[in-house]
Amino acid sequence: MAHADAILPLACLRERATTDLVLSGLEASGVACALFSPDDELSYGSAAFRALFDVQPGARTFADIMRRCHAKSVGPKMSGTIDAFLDMASAKRRSTPQRTFEIDIRDDRWFLVNETLLAGGWLWSVFTDITMLKSNEHMLQLARDAAQLAADTDPLTGLFNRRAAMARLDAEMRIAFRDCTQLSLALIDLDHFKTINDRFGHARGDEVLRHFAAAGRRQLRGGDTFARVGGEEFLMLMPGAGLREATRAVERLRRHVAQEKNRIGLGCAYTMSAGVAEYCGNAAEDLFERADRALYRAKHLGRDRIEQAD
Repeated sequence: MAHADAILPLACLRERATTDLVLSGLEASGVACALFSPDDELSYGSAAFRALFDVQPGARTFADIMRRCHAKSVGPKMSGTIDAFLDMASAKRRSTPQRTFEIDIRDDRWFLVNETLLAGGWLWSVFTDITMLKSNEHMLQLARDAAQLAADTDPLTGLFNRRAAMARLDAEMRIAFRDCTQLSLALIDLDHFKTINDRFGHARGDEVLRHFAAAGRRQLRGGDTFARVGGEEFLMLMPGAGLREATRAVERLRRHVAQEKNRIGLGCAYTMSAGVAEYCGNAAEDLFERADRALYRAKHLGRDRIEQAD
């Protein structure tokens, strides 16, 4: 018996020493971690956790910590009121045996949070700094966006190219069909553009194309799409516009480029012709063909004019 009584305290001492070593390891590692009681009181918080959330000696519960963060503009970014944030957090905490999510800190750091629900309602939380990963993710997204923009953009004018314009046309037609809204398409050609290249050179021709692209962007309504779909061929897609409104919009552009005061510094005059068609629920090829026929008619009738599709 005496021998057994001597072993028990030794085992307890070893267990306590192991616990102290684990806690020392957590502190030395710099990992932000915390243990909350079933009543959501902070039972243990590493130094990194206390620094991350600016935990003060008087803070007892998770709500106390978050209210101070909100008042001092530290810790996690919160949208809305602190009470709304706490209601949201309370509904999610302890909702599953294990939960992983990201939080955005006010100093622009990001943390991956792993919450583990222990026996009796105790909650163990570990916070891993993923700021570098998020930064790399952001850079990759920027690179993807830049690549997509380059794939969709005509390099000379900065407008959408034909591929992107046709994708946008398909999407807008789906919306118009679903919502029973109006949609119009204008196909535009710059008149006698080859003559400009032959007389003034291709560099001047490029200037004309850029000038027209800039003029078209200025004349667009919100939500319109303007694209270069060929050499001197352009497309204007106008969601929500019927044939009459679309024709007026294209006519404003035609008059703008025809006025000498709007071509100062360009060194040459140019005009445009266009055909306008309204979507009638048919295929894109039908809409395109009707606008193209109207454009051909505008050219046949003398150019520098707008014609509506039948």
